Parts: sequence; structure tokens; C-alpha cells
Amino acid sequence: MLLRRLALAFVLSSAPLHRASGATAPTPPDSESTLRSARRAQSEFEMFRRQHLPEQYDHRTGPCDLQIGRFCFWYGDQDEDSVPEPPIIREARHRLLARLGEAATSLPGDPWIAGQRTRYLVEDGQATAAVSAARACRSSPWWCAALAGFALHAAGRFGDADSAFSAALQNMPDDERCAWYDLTPILPRDIRGRYERMTCEERAAFESRFWWLAAPLLSRRGNDRRTEHFARLTLARITSNSRTAYDERWDDDLREVLLRFGPDAYWTQEPSPRVSSPGPIVTGHERIPAFHFVPSSAALDAPERARPEDWALDARRPEEWYSPAYADRFLPLDAQVASFRRGDSCVVVAAYHATGPVLALQGAQAALVLARDDRSKVVSQRETRLEGPEVLTANVACESQVLSLEIVPTKGRWVARARYGMDLGVRRAVSDLLLFDPLDSISPDLPSVLPRALATTRIPVGGRVGLFWEVHGLSPVGEMVTTSLTVGPLGGGWLRHTVEALGLVGRRSTVNLQWEETLTPQGTSDPTVAQRALTLDLAGLPPGRYRIELVVTASGRAPFTSSRDIEIVPLTN
Repeated sequence: MLLRRLALAFVLSSAPLHRASGATAPTPPDSESTLRSARRAQSEFEMFRRQHLPEQYDHRTGPCDLQIGRFCFWYGDQDEDSVPEPPIIREARHRLLARLGEAATSLPGDPWIAGQRTRYLVEDGQATAAVSAARACRSSPWWCAALAGFALHAAGRFGDADSAFSAALQNMPDDERCAWYDLTPILPRDIRGRYERMTCEERAAFESRFWWLAAPLLSRRGNDRRTEHFARLTLARITSNSRTAYDERWDDDLREVLLRFGPDAYWTQEPSPRVSSPGPIVTGHERIPAFHFVPSSAALDAPERARPEDWALDARRPEEWYSPAYADRFLPLDAQVASFRRGDSCVVVAAYHATGPVLALQGAQAALVLARDDRSKVVSQRETRLEGPEVLTANVACESQVLSLEIVPTKGRWVARARYGMDLGVRRAVSDLLLFDPLDSISPDLPSVLPRALATTRIPVGGRVGLFWEVHGLSPVGEMVTTSLTVGPLGGGWLRHTVEALGLVGRRSTVNLQWEETLTPQGTSDPTVAQRALTLDLAGLPPGRYRIELVVTASGRAPFTSSRDIEIVPLTN
């Protein structure tokens, strides 16, 4: 992801002014001086901040990457270090917080004071104190709940933040609730038009699916991408009636930038290049790195067919992003996944190996999550030291599922993740093919094979691989079947075919096996299931991508098929 810089563009905005509604309450005349004093203190602090911002000459004179109303937005360098806040600004913020604390004691029911106090405590890094301040709020119940959600999200308590925002949404006015549910500002362009044409019922279903699939981690309580969005909405309301660091009136353009890209982490200034605008140019900078967790439209339409590439976390110029406070890196996780039917349920097997200097040999939580929707999920997890290949299994309903294999370290700012859909509702007579590290003798049953399951589908050239599968629907007394197995090259494109035809490279080999046998159900509680295992010698195959295809034919029935794609890779030293 990329750092964005926001600076005032010398253009006019025709967007209507965004006004807060529903959060304000009449102020008794004898309390007006307290509120005026608090507002004056907030305004003076932002003016003071603006005058003492650190200087950094990074204003860009070229075209904006995005122009949002009056503001220019540029995607910048994700590796750029942040500029520390001058101590004099933090001291000024502490003085403001003291004034707001006194005002909150006098007027605990004032929504503006409660909002500003919570906001500046979060900005100051005092998330726990912000939670306490929000809970001391005596304004409208929905607004106090939203402030609590805002503070809890900043504290990293995402499950509690989810609950607080749910309470806020339940109690807020209908028009406000409608605006909070609206996803239009953060949707990719190819989805937005379709969303705008949906009915209310269609939108509700879409929004539930959207947040479910956009969650960075499914193994944890709470959805921090959703609570981040509601925290941004809360901050937008807090900021709409106060002076900003840009010294610009609040309007729809600032709201859109906040909802799409999040709050500024710090600001810098540089002198204006225009004589007609003598004030400094203020540039806002978000926390980096940030990630695009929203999946593709294809994944939103059919989650069970989603692939890992449907989540382009490091998209170069996304239309929205989010920077989780707990992780600076989201790393791809190689794994082998297979499913096996057991009556009306399915056993899902995920074998993985966290390798590399960043991942290996450290304490972590590994989790296999399977979810049908945002309300139902099965989580299988374990504490691990990431010392070698590992296997997690989960028993789930044989229905369409989204699988998320997640590793989160005990200490460390990274997450490893593999996520894609699985359509377990399709009844197949042959199970998935499971690759395992072969032994000269191994019992052909799943419990014996699982400890040796390969954590990848990448096989070293010249190696051997074990293959395990199950055949369903057989006669309990056994059936004669013909089994054929082929390992053939995948694709290669016109260039590969051309150089092969010219004899410039050798043609890739294939493996073909066929045999007849009587399959007798055994190894499971289902009297119609037979389990099989064999060892494949891949010594004659050069590096490349291949498909293992298994076809089982029983007398009088259509062939049963299953396949597994693999990659044969060169040996490494």
C-alpha cells in the first residue's frame, strides 16, 4: 500500500455542507458560557497546532492522483518515516483536554464536549482514558454508544467495539442509521453502480456479505474493518462542528476522504507558493502501511468460488484502505486444503508450513476458520511455535464455505493468511486428493495420513509423493472398479508449445496408470466409503505445473473424477 498526502487544492467545491444531526441537544442558558469556552479552547488549539506543525517540503505541484472536492490526494511512499509531533503541540493538547474534562464535569450531557474529549484522548494515545470518557457521556444513548465504540476500536477491543456500535445503530434515528449503513463512499467503482440500484432488502444482504468478506481476521471476535468504518463515521460527526488542522470548513469532501482513507496520523506544513494565499499548505499523512481488504466483485457475488487473488491487499491505487494497528504486514500463506465427507458433515483438512525468517520459530496462534456467512463460523485453532509443517482440521456442514487459514504471532506485527471459497455442498463420489509424504508402508486411512500431509502443492523435481483419496457410494460388500490416474502438464501457452514443436526444449512427460480392483468400504463409520493411498514417482517430470487427475469407474455408473494441481520445482541448495 501507499502513503497518501492531502493538501489544499486551489479549486472550489460545489458540494453541499454536511451538517451533523441528531447528536445535539439544547443547552441551558446558564451553561452556554461553559460550552462557548470549550469551543474557543478547541479552536485555539487547532490554530496553535497549525502554527507549530513540523515543516516538510513535500507539496506536489503536478496533477492530483485523486481530486476530492477542494482537496488533492496523492499516493506516496509507504516506506517514508513519520514526522514526530513537536512536544509543544502535545502539551497544548493536554491543556485542551484539561479544559474539556472540566467542561464534561459541568455538562456531562453535552454531545459536542463528549465527542471532542473522546476524540482528543484517542489522538493523544490515551485509548483507555477515552473509553472511560465515553462511558461518562450522558448525551443521547446512541451517541454515547458510538463514542464508546470509537474509543474501544482505538484500544484494539474490536469485539466490544462491535457491540457498542450495534447498540448505537439500534438506537439512532432512522435517517442517521441509513447514512451509517450506506457503503457508497467506500465501494470500488465496478460495484457502486449496482449497489445504488439495489432495494433496501438487497442492500442489507449485500452489506452483511461485504463486511464479512472484508474482515482482516475471521478467527477473532469482532470485525475491525467494520468497526474502523463506524469509527470513521463517528469521527466525521465529531469533526463536523469543530475547527480542523487544515483550517477549512467541514464539508462533504473532507468526509469522503476520511471515510475512504481514514484519519490523519500526523500533519506537516510548508510555505504556500502563491502570494495570494500566504498561509502555509498543510499536508495530512495517514498511518502506513495500509491495506485494501475489500474483495473483488466476483468474490462478493459467489464467495464459494473466491480465490486468494480476489483479495488484492496490496493494490497499488485502491479506492479505500485500512491500516490495522496490530499488523504492518499481511503475508500470503502456502497451504494444502482438502475435504472429506462424513455423512451430512465434512472434515476439512488444512496443512501449512510457516517458513522464512519472518515466520518461523516463534510463538503464534494458528486458526482454521470456515464460515457460511457473517453469522456462522467454525474455528479450529492451536498455539504453535511454527517449528515445521502442521495440520488443522475442522468439522463443518457440507455447504458453501469461505475458508480462512490465519497465523497471528504472540509478539510481532505481521499476519499470514490464506483465504478462498469452498463449495462443499456438491456431492461427489470421489473426495479431494490429499498429498502426503510417503512411507514404504502406510495404512490407507485419514488418521494415518494426516500427520504426513504436505503443507504445499510444490513438489521438488525427481521426488515422490503420496496420494490419498476416498470413494463414496460403494456397495457395503465391495465393488469391482477401474481406476486411472494421469499426471499431465498444465497450459504452458503458445510460446511453450512453439519451442517444443521446434525441438528447442524437450516435451514435458506425463504419468499414466490404470488398474482394476475390488474396493471394499473400510476405515470410516460410513459403510459405503473406501479409502485408498498410493505413492507416485515423479522422477521423469521436469519442472512445471501439472494436474493429477483420478478417474474411478464402477460397473453401470458414470466415471467419478477428482483432481489436484501441483507444481514441480527445481531442487534448492
